[in-house]
Parts: sequence; C-alpha cells; structure tokens
Amino acid sequence: MDYLVTFEKTSTGYSAYAPDIPGCISTGKDLDNICRMMRKAIVFHIEGLKFGGETIPTPTTEAAFFCIDDGVVKDESKVERLYDIKSFASKARITTSTARVYAHRYGIGRKMGRGWIFTYEDLQALPSANS
Repeated sequence: MDYLVTFEKTSTGYSAYAPDIPGCISTGKDLDNICRMMRKAIVFHIEGLKFGGETIPTPTTEAAFFCIDDGVVKDESKVERLYDIKSFASKARITTSTARVYAHRYGIGRKMGRGWIFTYEDLQALPSANS
C-alpha cells in the first residue's frame, strides 16, 4: 500500500505526517533525516496497530500542486508516485530485466540518466494489472 507523507519545513528542520495513518508523525533536521525517521515511525505505528488488534488504515489520500498567481489558480498537477526500477519490478512482481522489456514494449517509464523511473500509471498499464 502506498501512503502519502507530507513534509513541511519548520524553523528547526522538518516535520512530516501521514494523513492516512492518524497520529503517525515525525521530525528531523533535514530531508534525508526526516525520511529515515518517517520510515521508522510508519513501521512502528503499523506494528502497534497490529499488536493492538486494530485495522491498518487503507490509504486514500492523493496530492496535487496548484499554481496560484495573483490569487488565481493558473494550473494544477497531480503528484505522481515515482518508483525506481527495482521497486517498480517488485510491485509488478516481475524481474528488473522484464521491467526494461516492458518499458520498451508498452512505452512506459522514463529513462533518467543510467536508470529508469516509473509511475503508478505505468504500473496500471501492465497486462497483469488489467487481467
């Protein structure tokens, strides 16, 4: 399951929270630190839910950016879920070499330098996702 995590700059570093996991928050001195701390917080929080016999919440939150100029919304764009080739292949339950073949065959993913970046929509475009 993919959970949205929001990061906010503070006067002392960063704070983060997962809207779909109530009470799951963390702080950190920089973005790398807050990402590590948030990973730990999510794992700890979900372990606590399981231990308490509670249901793990299903993620429902999506995100978008709104470009505002002079108080008028000029544009909006949905935030994409990005996956590197290893995590994409794992989610699709295929090998990384198969992911490369599918990238060419189905026109999915984007070549970025020496690697590949895939989106959630790319995952949905695979034949196994539609069967």
